[in-house]
Amino acid sequence: MPQDIALDIPFPKRLNPYVEVARARNEHWLVSTGLLSSPHNVERYRTWRIERLAAGFLPGVSVNELTFGLAVQSFFFFFDDLFDSGLGEDPAATYEICHEMAALARQEPGATDVTPSFPLARVWTELWQQSQLGMSAAWRARSVRHWEEYFLTYVSEAVNRRSGTVLSMDSYMKLRRLGIGSEVVVDVSERCGHFEAPPEIHQSMAVLEARAITAEVVTLTNDLHSLEKDLANGELNNAVLLLGLEHGCSRAEAIAHVQRMVSRRTARFLQLEAEADRLCDVFGLTPEQRENTRLFLDTNRACMRGNLDWSNDTGRYSEIGVSHVNRSPRIEDVVARTAE
Repeated sequence: MPQDIALDIPFPKRLNPYVEVARARNEHWLVSTGLLSSPHNVERYRTWRIERLAAGFLPGVSVNELTFGLAVQSFFFFFDDLFDSGLGEDPAATYEICHEMAALARQEPGATDVTPSFPLARVWTELWQQSQLGMSAAWRARSVRHWEEYFLTYVSEAVNRRSGTVLSMDSYMKLRRLGIGSEVVVDVSERCGHFEAPPEIHQSMAVLEARAITAEVVTLTNDLHSLEKDLANGELNNAVLLLGLEHGCSRAEAIAHVQRMVSRRTARFLQLEAEADRLCDVFGLTPEQRENTRLFLDTNRACMRGNLDWSNDTGRYSEIGVSHVNRSPRIEDVVARTAE
């Protein structure tokens, strides 16, 4: 899929100036944890340019916070790729892994009833413990829910693959809103930015809709750019392919449909954003709370735009990326071991 398809995401392009420092730190960390253990896989990882994704999501944070945010982004990609293989077609095995991850997320800080049983779970547990430092109970409860939803969508996807289910577009978008990971990304952005929007703002219908829009725009952008990679993995639940089936239209017409879907969603996001001051008035928020609300909405902007800019730039979805997938679905087999 060409990586220059026009999408109406009318937010300014921003990139954290510490991107290269964070990239070097991240690579060193991945090697030290064993997630990258060969020169070939280091080179493959570099083509993804994930540091630019994190730097777009977190354009204004310190170098240490960007490094942490990049570590979380790295986890997403390693975890997602676990299921681009036979594992992703085995609901029972997928459930075993994802139920463990969800249980680790729910576990109270300091508890040891559930312990990580494979390398990637251990890495995530350390990141999750770090991410909670200094955050409120409300933030933790919200983030636990989002992580749990993220992990368990992989089970639903494995069931669909095993059964041969081709989803309707509506069902697909409902599933991907939970599984694309953007809910967790904006939670992590609050943590890295050292702010929290008030709980009442997070539970308002306007902000819940804004978060859903962010997830859908990221999903649609990702599906456009990852189409060839998905086809190489035998993954048919992609918005472009589903729209083609649902409407009986050509690939070009399906792409145009996705473009219109993105445009409608970003236009609605701008409407919701314009209502933020009135919402703050209704809740009687303090100046600090109002600023945190603005920062949270800006975080959603950065998530949508940062994902687009990275998608246009990464080698993960290019011919090089597809050739890597054709040779091996995963960058490292070691991270998938559930017992040692």
